[in-house]
Amino acid sequence: MKKLLFASLFLLLAVTAFSQENIPMIEVEGTSEISIMPDEAIIHLSLIEKSMKVADVTNALNKKTKSIEDALKKTKVKDYDFTVDNYYVSVNRVYAKGTSRDSGYVASQTIKVRVRNIDQDLVKITESLHQTADMGFNIQFNISDKVRKSSEQKLLELAIADAKSKADIIAKSLGIQNIQVYRVNYTSDGNNFYPVMRQSKSMMAMDMAESRQEPTFSPEEQKLNDKVLVSFTFKK
Repeated sequence: MKKLLFASLFLLLAVTAFSQENIPMIEVEGTSEISIMPDEAIIHLSLIEKSMKVADVTNALNKKTKSIEDALKKTKVKDYDFTVDNYYVSVNRVYAKGTSRDSGYVASQTIKVRVRNIDQDLVKITESLHQTADMGFNIQFNISDKVRKSSEQKLLELAIADAKSKADIIAKSLGIQNIQVYRVNYTSDGNNFYPVMRQSKSMMAMDMAESRQEPTFSPEEQKLNDKVLVSFTFKK
């Protein structure tokens, strides 16, 4: 009975595969792309402290982190996220002339500030960071998840329209009429965005008495794209 069932299933699969192979088909990939201005900025700060004791280097790092957090609060900016991660303490090993010696400890961690209003709040926050402590940071402009998700429907509609247009051109060129959708293969993995703007600012060895202008930012448009694979069938 099991052998009969297996044979029947195998025959059904074989017939199905044979039928699909004989279905006339036009298979095209539809693509879409839209340009969107970034609506948020992410500031990455890298803090490093050195000391002879673990407790001292940790306290120094915590003190600097708190000074940055307090400075951001004084800006009165409300819509931002302040996160701290990648905390790490290691031995400060100094190499010289083929030998090494341990000289205290090095502590480091990363601070990330996500600014959602880049038109009004970004300058305030960067100015505050400039005046807080000697450190380096960089700014990356992004498209937020909210804006990216709101664009998914438009991207998919454009990709499907592109697939239909390509199939119509192929059918017309070959004298084929009345094509119909047979199969659609779509995954959201095709919906990507590519940051195209990264601007660095440095506060190292900065003369606070020096007269300077406020920073200006000119982020470029970023691109969102999607794709869908559509198979069309027709009568021979």
